[in-house]
Amino acid sequence: MTNPKKHLITFAGPVGSSKSPIAYYLSHKLNLPIFNNDTIRTEITEDLIVFDQDEYIRRRDLRLKDLLDKNASFIYDASVDREWKNKYKIVNEYKYKYFIISLDLSKDLLLKLYNAKGYHESVERLEQLFIDHQNFLSEYSSIVGIHITDDNFYNRLEICYDAVFKWLKK
Repeated sequence: MTNPKKHLITFAGPVGSSKSPIAYYLSHKLNLPIFNNDTIRTEITEDLIVFDQDEYIRRRDLRLKDLLDKNASFIYDASVDREWKNKYKIVNEYKYKYFIISLDLSKDLLLKLYNAKGYHESVERLEQLFIDHQNFLSEYSSIVGIHITDDNFYNRLEICYDAVFKWLKK
């Protein structure tokens, strides 16, 4: 049976920009399941005692396909910055409506968040993560549902909930 209202909520933004807190808040408020890339990364590392990129991609893609085959709405807790072309093909193939939350934070705020969360390894990658996000925005800004910036970051949970709730009601 096909669900005419299949919705996918996902994110664009650098590592550590608050995707997971927003995803879990939305999940709680909207009663939607979360598909989380980081959990699969952790699982691979725990299973193999080392991270294996090929195994990660295999498991991630297999589970994502399984979820899409169920025609259920869900939150994809991951950044699509570098992968939107491929993810869009899949989303389109399965006829999902999508809502992208873009976390457009300054390098200064990201550094503060990294230090607060102990994301020391991400500091070294910040420049590339920032560039990846800017590249995504330059090509796909018109399809973003809501932008979170330094100016509205501290109200991000309610702002995202309000925007997604309105979108779901359309």
